[in-house]
Amino acid sequence: MSKKISDTLAPATWPRWPVGPEGRSLMLSAARFQADMLQTALRGQIEALTFMQSRSEQHLQLWEDLLASDYARDGFDLYCSFWRNAFQDYSDEAERFTQMGAQLATQAAKRVSEEQEELTEKLARQMVM
Repeated sequence: MSKKISDTLAPATWPRWPVGPEGRSLMLSAARFQADMLQTALRGQIEALTFMQSRSEQHLQLWEDLLASDYARDGFDLYCSFWRNAFQDYSDEAERFTQMGAQLATQAAKRVSEEQEELTEKLARQMVM
């Protein structure tokens, strides 16, 4: 998605609502924010579903291994190993989600800062004129 929409195209395509150029910038900024949030939500769902698919396959593998084992001791070892790996996988996934959230928050803060600077410059230019 483009970060900036040129000002020459915006008035021609933007509806004639009773808002000034700052209002249009605000509305476009809000639309970009909503698009980013939707993209983030979808990315998170893809990550979560991929993780759940992997865990489900490991659950199935546990049952297959338990049914194939001959001794109770083997079953207990398989069971303990499964849960150790499950806890490790869940903690790794939580860490990945945390990192993804921090990265997206950083990007959002950077974009807001850039848009604030751009708006400040526009207002300064209009006041000078």
